[in-house]
Amino acid sequence: MSENQITLEEAKKKFGEDNVREIFQIQIRNEIHNVYSIDGYEHQLGKDNGCPDQWWLDYPGQQGLVPYIDKGVHRVCWGVEYQQFNSTKFKWDEYRISKGGICTITANGKEVYKFHHRELSGALATAQVKIETMSEHPFDFVNPQKEIGRKIWYYGLPAKILLGYDAGEIRIEPDYNYIDSEEWWDLLHQRQSNIQPKNKEMNDFQKQMEEMSNDSFQESKDYGIINHGDVLYDKMIDWFRD
Repeated sequence: MSENQITLEEAKKKFGEDNVREIFQIQIRNEIHNVYSIDGYEHQLGKDNGCPDQWWLDYPGQQGLVPYIDKGVHRVCWGVEYQQFNSTKFKWDEYRISKGGICTITANGKEVYKFHHRELSGALATAQVKIETMSEHPFDFVNPQKEIGRKIWYYGLPAKILLGYDAGEIRIEPDYNYIDSEEWWDLLHQRQSNIQPKNKEMNDFQKQMEEMSNDSFQESKDYGIINHGDVLYDKMIDWFRD
């Protein structure tokens, strides 16, 4: 240990626990490690490279905290896995074989998103766009558990975030602190429904689709939670609510 190098526990005692804050995690090889910002504890490496000089890595095997800078480092280690497949379906008295593929995106070794694409080239191109979008998105795909309970506006209505059943998916919980539950769901139904032209009847397909939509809405209302699905399908979401 160098003259000025101290451990994480020593830093908490010397500078106070409130001044030692975990700010993010990075993956080194296949393990996750914490990076801390420590007020009052500076390193020359940051000063020399124009980087924050109070960021320290807690790395096992070292005698103390390691000076950390972002230069030359993947803040998030993204990964893409793609698998093609064939499936069969019996329709109209014959078997049909069709191709498919599923692409899984990981961040720091954890699955964070999944989508279907039949072709490798298209899947990789789509994955690149998705990763860029996720990197800049308000939702924390790397640490989704931090998003539980996040306050949002959903179709302009107050709501909160719950995690979905698969990675990259969410559910919506209404927030009744502004209006009561019946008004909340009535307003949501109005905002989700298309206005039909006057004096024009829907055809059979439109009636069927409307019936399915109403059934799905009623199921969500009875349950009290909306299974929204894909986080990136978010044109109806305002992610910032005080």
